[in-house]
Amino acid sequence: MGLQGPAVLVSQFISEARVATPSRSPARIGNCCALRSTLYKEDVCIGEHTTVWGSFYDAETKRWGYKCCKIMEKQGKCMAEKPPEPDPNSSDLDNSPDSEDFGHLGQEIIDWGNPPAELLPRDKFKAATAWVEHYVRFYVGEWQRKAADGYAGFPDLAVTTLKPLLKPSMEALELLIRRLHNPRELDRSEKTVRRGRETRAGMEGKVQQETLVLAQLDDITSNSQSLDYLAARAGYMKLTLGNKTWNNTFVAHVAACTMKGAREYRRNRDNFNTYDMDPDSQKYMHALLKLVQLAQCLKPNPDQSKNCVF
Repeated sequence: MGLQGPAVLVSQFISEARVATPSRSPARIGNCCALRSTLYKEDVCIGEHTTVWGSFYDAETKRWGYKCCKIMEKQGKCMAEKPPEPDPNSSDLDNSPDSEDFGHLGQEIIDWGNPPAELLPRDKFKAATAWVEHYVRFYVGEWQRKAADGYAGFPDLAVTTLKPLLKPSMEALELLIRRLHNPRELDRSEKTVRRGRETRAGMEGKVQQETLVLAQLDDITSNSQSLDYLAARAGYMKLTLGNKTWNNTFVAHVAACTMKGAREYRRNRDNFNTYDMDPDSQKYMHALLKLVQLAQCLKPNPDQSKNCVF
C-alpha cells in the first residue's frame, strides 16, 4: 500500500468514527432531519398544573412542590380550583374590571359624554397632566354644544375654521389624553443615540435644549385659561417650531492658505423635536390650537392686544 495523503487519512478517520458512534433516531422536520434533544425540558406543566414542580418550597416539611395547589407529590394532579370557563354564547368574554375601558385593539376608550361643567383654575390641580386633561375635556364639551347650536354668535371666519374640524380634533385629542395617562409617551424627539452621533452640534455656543412637551402644554392651557391668548399662541409656536436655528446641515469649503489645501466649516442641523418626529403629535397639537381659538371666541380678552386673529 502506497503512502496516503492527509486528506485520505482524515476521511477514513471520520468514517470509522461514524461507524463506532451509535446513532440516535432522527426526527424529520419538513425535508430536514434533526436529532431529538436529550436535554431536560424545563417549564413544562404536567398533571393539569399551571406551575412547574419546584416552584413552591415548604419550610416546615422541607419539601418542594407546586405553587398552584401547594401539593408536594411530583406525579400528583393539580387540586387547585379552576376558574369558570366563559360562556361561548355570551358577548362579554372578558370579565376583567378594566376591560370596558379598552377597545378591541387594546387602546383606552375616551368618553366625551360627561364634560366638566366649568373650567376650574389651574391652581386646583397639582399634576399638569390632570390640568391639561381637564382643559381639553371642558372645551371639547363646549365645542360640541356650540356645534349643536350652529355656532351662534361666532364670527364667520371662526365658523368656517371650526365647523369641519370637530370630529378630527376629537380623534386627535383622544390620543393626547391617552399619552397624558402615560406622560413618558409625550416626548418623542430624537433619541439620545442620534444626538450623540452629532459633531460640533453647538459650535456657536447658542444651543438651547427643548422644553418637555408636558410643560409646554401646561403653559399653553394656563395662558388660555388666564385669557392671554397671545402668550398661548406663542407657546404653540415654541411647541411646534422649538428652539431650532438650523433646520439643515450647512457645509462650506474655503481655501486655507496658498497651496495648502482647503478647510471645511460645518454646522450640523439642530435636533428634531416631537413635532418634527411624530405625525400623531402634530395632530393633537393642531387640535389644541383649535381649542385655544374656541376659548377666545367664548371668552375674548377685553384687552385686544392679548387676542389673536384666526
